[in-house]
Amino acid sequence: MTRGTTALPAPPSLHRVPRGGARQAPLVCLPFAGGGSRSYDDWQGLLPRSVDPVTVRLPGRESRLIEPLPTDLRGLAVGLAREIGPVLTGTFAVFGHSMGALLAFEFVRELRRSQGVQPACLFVSGMRAPDRAKDVRKYGHLTDDELRTEIEQMGGTDPAVLRDPDLWELVRPIIKSDLAICDEYAYQAEEPLSCPVVAYGSTEDDELDQDLLETWRGHTTGDFAARMFEGDHFYFQKRPDPLAMDLVDRLYRHVLD
Repeated sequence: MTRGTTALPAPPSLHRVPRGGARQAPLVCLPFAGGGSRSYDDWQGLLPRSVDPVTVRLPGRESRLIEPLPTDLRGLAVGLAREIGPVLTGTFAVFGHSMGALLAFEFVRELRRSQGVQPACLFVSGMRAPDRAKDVRKYGHLTDDELRTEIEQMGGTDPAVLRDPDLWELVRPIIKSDLAICDEYAYQAEEPLSCPVVAYGSTEDDELDQDLLETWRGHTTGDFAARMFEGDHFYFQKRPDPLAMDLVDRLYRHVLD
C-alpha cells in the first residue's frame, strides 16, 4: 500500500529517512542480537541502486546509548513501527536475521495492525518460524564466560571485541539484553501476512534445517520461498555474494517490478 509523500524527519531508530520513491525502494533491515546499524554493510554494497538499504538502530547502542535496553521483543517492534512507519511512504521491503527475523516479523505485523500497510516482501534469515521459536536454544542461564565462548563460536561479533575486557564490558549488556528478549519471546497467533515471505538458512546452523525453515510458509497467504546457503549461522558475513545475488533476484521479482 502506498501513502502520501510528506517529508518527515528521521526517527531515532534511523540515521536518515529512507530514500523511497519512484526510483528507489527502501529495504529496512533489522539487526541480529548485539548488532548495530552496520550489521549488514558487507552485502549492502552488492544491491542495485534502485534499493535503499537502511539498518535500524535499536535503543541502548550507538547514538541511542543513553536509552534503556529493550526488555520485550514485541514491545520493541511496536515502538519501531510507530517510529518508522510514517517515513515508509511507498513500496518497501523488510529483512531480518536471527533475532532480527523475529523482530522483522513482529514489526511487519504491527505495521499491518496499526497502519494498514505491509511490505512488498519480508525476508527472514537464520531463524525458524515464530511459532517454533520457543524451542530455540536459550542463553539466559549462561555465565559471562560461557556466553562469550558461545558467541565467539557462533560468529557475528569481532573476536577482538570479545577478548578485550573493556570492549566486552561495553557490548556484554547489549548482547545479553537482546538474547534475553529472544529467550522470553512468546508468539501470539494472528491471521497470516499476505505479503511474500522469503526464508533463508545455512547448512552448518545446528538450530535450523530445511524443514524448520519451511515452517515460515504458514505465516503468509502470499508467495513463499526458502533457500539454504553454505556456511554457519552468520553465513552472509564470510560469503556475502550468494545472499546478495538471491536478494537482488527476489527484490526485482517482488519489490522493483
